[in-house]
Amino acid sequence: MKSLQRLAQHDAAYLLLFIFLVALSLRGPVTGLPPLLERISLDLSLSSSQLGLLTSLPLLAFAVFAPVASWLTQHFRIERILASGVGLIALGMMIRTFGSISTLYLGAVLIGAGIAIGNVLLPSLLKREFPQYVVQLTAIYVLMMSIGGFLMSSFAVPLSVYAEQSPFDLPISGWSFALACQSALIILPLVVWFSCKITQHQAPQDSQIDTASSVWRSLTAWQVAGFLAVNSLLNYIVVAWVPAILMSHNYSDSTAGLYQGYLQLAGALPSLILAPFINKLGSHRRLCLFSTGLTLVSLSGFLFVPSWSALWCVSFGFGISMGFILGLSFVSLRTHSPKQAAALSGMAQLIGYTLAAIGPVMIGALFDWHQSWTLPLFVMLAICFVWLVLGWIASPKPKQ
Repeated sequence: MKSLQRLAQHDAAYLLLFIFLVALSLRGPVTGLPPLLERISLDLSLSSSQLGLLTSLPLLAFAVFAPVASWLTQHFRIERILASGVGLIALGMMIRTFGSISTLYLGAVLIGAGIAIGNVLLPSLLKREFPQYVVQLTAIYVLMMSIGGFLMSSFAVPLSVYAEQSPFDLPISGWSFALACQSALIILPLVVWFSCKITQHQAPQDSQIDTASSVWRSLTAWQVAGFLAVNSLLNYIVVAWVPAILMSHNYSDSTAGLYQGYLQLAGALPSLILAPFINKLGSHRRLCLFSTGLTLVSLSGFLFVPSWSALWCVSFGFGISMGFILGLSFVSLRTHSPKQAAALSGMAQLIGYTLAAIGPVMIGALFDWHQSWTLPLFVMLAICFVWLVLGWIASPKPKQ
């Protein structure tokens, strides 16, 4: 009842608005760049390795700055750190519009640092403020992340084309104009932060050991962090290589791209289901078994029944996204305080994004060595089975 009353309070409504607008800025700044890479490459005469570094830098920044974000909670309040993280994202997005490779790199690092702060601290803030609605609100903010990613990705090229064909003499290139326009979404949470009075609470102290080092010694923390880390590993591997896998089965490049779009679109569906119906869907352990099992079936389908790849793309997107939502909720459900949640979130993202940065490279190397996707898919199946086991042991036990 206390949490329900807080949801109805004025300051809680502003806090939720701030949380959801922060979430809106946590995916788009990364996904909004790849559609413009060809235009950037032609304009700046970049090599493939330079473009690859441009897309890898945010992932590396996620891993490096995640522990920093959890450490900051020992000295500053979570809301203030989140607002600073959004400021870093906005600064990085503006810097990368300046039109050079050095500013693109610097912007990518700042954006990655800001997103790392948001990724780490949102679960902690939800645990502190709305502990009885963790899964539902996590599902909603993941949906906001998907919406932000969709908006920035979808409008990147049209905005660039508009700038190039505009009758006005714009002082920047088309791709720079598109990146500048994307910054509008990032300004929204800052507007709320500076214009609304968001009450900043000091988390109560408890007798639990709350340092980040204690999390690294906890078996439960390793289970939850491992579940989230393997989720990131599988997701980035499949997103990177599913078009190539499909084309190896004689799909055209346009069809492969369309099916990858199905995968991304299906990733938004679990948020719509988990948010309103979580209390009717059974225990977290059963939900976790469903999401990991569905992902395992999807990878088996790519391997053994590739003619149904449209279905496997949809089911993989649904399963991996549902697992991501559950994993983020476990960060709050399996910890005792907001600081522990922040430390666990930082640990999970340090491991997860490190794996995500090297996973696609390793799978690509396996393909180069074997000249077939059969062995890489079997490796991915083995990874998914490990993910299934981790999900079972990381899930909160059903209440008796």
